[in-house]
Amino acid sequence: MPNRNLHQQFYQNRVLDRYSVQEPKKVSLRQLVLFGRQLTEDKLLSSANYVRTELPVRLSHRIRDFQSLPYIAGTNPHIRFVYDLYWQSFDEIRKFPPIRSLNDNRQFCEMLSRNLSLHAQVIPRLGLGLSECLALVASAEIDQFMNQMLVSRISRRTLAEQHIAISEQFDQDIFNTFDQYGLDHAPKGFSTQRTGIVDPACDIAQLLHNCAIKVQAHFEEAYDLPPDTTPQVIIEGHRDALFMCIPDNIEYIFYELLKNSNRAVIESYKDRPAALAELPPIVITICSSVGSDIKIRISDQGGGIPYEVLPHIWSFSSAEKFHRLENLSHVQRLEARIKDSQSLSPFLSFGFGLPMSRVYARYWGGDISIQSLPGYGVDAYITLPRLGTMVENLSVAPATVAQAQSTGDGGAPSPAAS
Repeated sequence: MPNRNLHQQFYQNRVLDRYSVQEPKKVSLRQLVLFGRQLTEDKLLSSANYVRTELPVRLSHRIRDFQSLPYIAGTNPHIRFVYDLYWQSFDEIRKFPPIRSLNDNRQFCEMLSRNLSLHAQVIPRLGLGLSECLALVASAEIDQFMNQMLVSRISRRTLAEQHIAISEQFDQDIFNTFDQYGLDHAPKGFSTQRTGIVDPACDIAQLLHNCAIKVQAHFEEAYDLPPDTTPQVIIEGHRDALFMCIPDNIEYIFYELLKNSNRAVIESYKDRPAALAELPPIVITICSSVGSDIKIRISDQGGGIPYEVLPHIWSFSSAEKFHRLENLSHVQRLEARIKDSQSLSPFLSFGFGLPMSRVYARYWGGDISIQSLPGYGVDAYITLPRLGTMVENLSVAPATVAQAQSTGDGGAPSPAAS
């Protein structure tokens, strides 16, 4: 009798071929904002059908990446779980019929929300599968695969969440929501300027300040410290700078970097109780006067990163990180957002924070680099495009991964090399 599994696999791959030969249609933040303003029903349905046809294309490329892994890695139960999840989403979205009415769109948004929720398991599962394949797959191949998976994940979540958000904005007048709760204005921190998930005029100093407060409160609770005994965060420079961004993405970057700086400073001084009263500050400098980018430097005096560790900080597969990836077994959902980081103890480390932060920065044309002076501290440099005109950066070149492992920053030589 014919092998039905082989026939099924042949059929699935024939379907996959029709999508994987297509190139993703990239967008910029500015396009998302301009399209989302003054929404009409026709524009909303056009957005829905773009997302409906675009997501299967992006999923198909990642399914191909899974199929290109060495066979032994593909049999790992965690990696197989994610692979099956991608196939399930690919099939469900590609089979969704054309969207011709607002009711169709609501059903489509419900399906997207359900998929987003299911995919919250992807990062923990991939991390666990990764940790079990270290001896079986080359480190450079693992890093290439993980970076590409995360870039694609950001791209799909961006399209899905943006469409869900503009659909919700279209379905209800936002100010009616305020009236419902007895408010006559937007709550503090709520941006009425947002178009979907994009803020076209985000206050970077306020975003940094909010992240600093959250990190400090988190560490005071985790270390059982009295109030206001974590390192002071000083924000200086161009405090009035505005830029176009998806705030959730940028918050994740700032939260991770500030968490690292706070932990380094506190750990450096925790054995000297008297010194805890006067911890050296973390200084953030904002510069928006050069070109179309904003540059941020976060400086701490937490002892720095040893030169022998620095070349590996951007890698998902460094051997010294893999005992930390085992911590992912305690995490069921992780979406690479500030709310996820806040729910986890700062003692619980996965080794994902810096690599994921740089993926977020590079996705819209930015970057992160790290300079360390062992025995003193670290300077983290973040570059973020200000105008939102950069299209999505969906590819991760192999040379980029190799460079990340051989340098201590996003491309410049590490202090050890200079």
